[in-house]
Amino acid sequence: MKTLKSKNGNALIVLTVTLFTLSSCLTSAKLDKFVAAQYNNELPKLNKKKKTDIEVNSPSLKDNPLISMTIHKTDKFLPLLVYWKYDHRQSCSLNPSIPITNFSNAINSMATKNLSEKLQGKKLELTVQEAPTNFSIVAKENMIWLVYAYSWSKIYIEPDFKDLVVSYTLMDANTAVKTGTITIKNTDKHKGLRYFQSWKSATSEYLSAYNSNFTNMTKSFVTQLTHEL
Repeated sequence: MKTLKSKNGNALIVLTVTLFTLSSCLTSAKLDKFVAAQYNNELPKLNKKKKTDIEVNSPSLKDNPLISMTIHKTDKFLPLLVYWKYDHRQSCSLNPSIPITNFSNAINSMATKNLSEKLQGKKLELTVQEAPTNFSIVAKENMIWLVYAYSWSKIYIEPDFKDLVVSYTLMDANTAVKTGTITIKNTDKHKGLRYFQSWKSATSEYLSAYNSNFTNMTKSFVTQLTHEL
């Protein structure tokens, strides 16, 4: 009986060490440092050539110098005698000024002739009520202990499924002449890591796709806004 307890104790130690070794290569601090590097360690700035008749703001903007903030979360932890399951994620929140500033810069560069004609000297106030800002690197890790330990895992990047929601107010001499809210659907999807792909490569690809997708959402917003004004 003593030998059996000893073996079970050793098995638990091996399981614990092996399982947590699978996720030890990626920490919240490492992800934040890598994300910051993708943005050249600085928050995006407004373009100098800003249209004075279009103003962009958002209630989510705060005075925060951090480019991102990541928190490790455990979704499920199931430590049985011969089977362990550990579902967890690094949940990364980008600074809201990243999408808001990119939206503002894109709006000014996409202000088409048709939109300018619709304004006719009026002032357009845009408020970004909601925008995708988060993503998670999700790991679902499993281990079976028979004679030997067998482990496998599924790792993927889960995007923020928030839509782009922007309210607008068209002002003429300090009087609102038209208001409305436009919602642009977010088309981001889960992205699994390729065989032998590193989390750094996958994160870099995701952020590139995120920026591109957000630009496309802004284009769709400008098109719909032009029709509504």
